[in-house]
Order: sequence, then structure tokens, then C-alpha cells
Amino acid sequence: TAARFIKAIETLKRELKTCEQCFNIADQSPCQICKSPTRNKKTLCVVEDINDVMAIENTEQYKGVYHVLGGVISPMDGVGPMDLNIEELIQRIENLLWQRPRT
Repeated sequence: TAARFIKAIETLKRELKTCEQCFNIADQSPCQICKSPTRNKKTLCVVEDINDVMAIENTEQYKGVYHVLGGVISPMDGVGPMDLNIEELIQRIENLLWQRPRT
């Protein structure tokens, strides 16, 4: 039983990836949420971690995409803005703004 458990963990470690777009954990990149044609790509939910994605997805109400920051700023723990996926979030927002028609 222990050997099977170890093998399962090794398989997970080898096969899980971080989505290049939203930073969620998935078995492929981009993840199913990011590449889904039914998702509203102009609605972006910014969350702290993958647990938040799972909680929101379980409601089956949200139809947009996500951006996982990978934590929160915590000076006491030595976590600053550069330790999170904030630059990538800014880039995503800029890309969304450039895609919208200018009036």
C-alpha cells in the first residue's frame, strides 16, 4: 500500500503542471478553464491560490477565467509583490484592454 501511495505521488508530481495563463494547477497548459471556448475571457477572477479556484468552480456559477496570485503579500513572512504572479496579472489586464474596441 505504501509503495502504491508513493508511486501515485510521484506520478502527480511528474504530470501536474502550472497553467501558463492563469497559474492554476492542471494536467496540461493551458488548463481546461483557460482553453474552454465557453468561458468569458474578459471576466477575470483574481484569487489567492488554487483552493479558491476549486471553491468557486464548485458553485458552477462563475463563467469567466482566473488568475492565481500564488499567495498574499506578507512582510512578516518575507513575501513581497515580486514573489506573487502580479506582473503577469498586469500583463493580462493590459492585453485585455488592448483587445477592447477604442471609443
